[in-house]
Amino acid sequence: MYGIYWDCDGTLMDTEKAFAYAWQEILRSKNLDLPIEHFDQYVGVDDKIVHQKYDSKVGLPSFEDTMDMISKIIIQNMSKKVMFDDALECLEYFYNYDWKQACVSASPQHHLENKLMDTDVYQYFHYIIGGDSVKRNKPYPDIYLQSIKELETTKNIIIEDSPFGIEAGVESGEFVIAIDRGVFSQEQLSKANLVVTKLTPDIILEVSESL
Repeated sequence: MYGIYWDCDGTLMDTEKAFAYAWQEILRSKNLDLPIEHFDQYVGVDDKIVHQKYDSKVGLPSFEDTMDMISKIIIQNMSKKVMFDDALECLEYFYNYDWKQACVSASPQHHLENKLMDTDVYQYFHYIIGGDSVKRNKPYPDIYLQSIKELETTKNIIIEDSPFGIEAGVESGEFVIAIDRGVFSQEQLSKANLVVTKLTPDIILEVSESL
């Protein structure tokens, strides 16, 4: 059985900058004004780590309350067109192709589920897991190993966009496709088995033939 394991932010959805602007707004309200580029280093990083870092500097509400604030800011500021067209095409194709698909994100579970429902793609996934559902989030492989165990797939493809996510996928022992969304350098993406600038069903099918 084939399985595709999708990262969410930056892979399925164009949300990385939205998160950055939300963090910038929250920290600015605490009199810490940082340039938007500063937040690039946290793409794909566990939200708890980011929260802990800035909580120690400016004193933030609880992790859950902060994430609720971020989600509200994103919803207010985000354009309606959130899904990447290439990812949506592949999701629909392999849903109808009868492959199993999972969404595997470092984001907290209920925030992840809300994003998937808000963008009308929740139904494409056989399994959804957030970073707070495992003891060790990305870059550790636990979240992918648990997903694969849950779906019982034997030929697996992981699709990621960030170094932490790629590392988690590679450490799981599965084939990793990195999608270059223009955020990271080729060197930062180079640990993946394959780096592409656009996702297509043909690319994924070609990879599957080598598994």
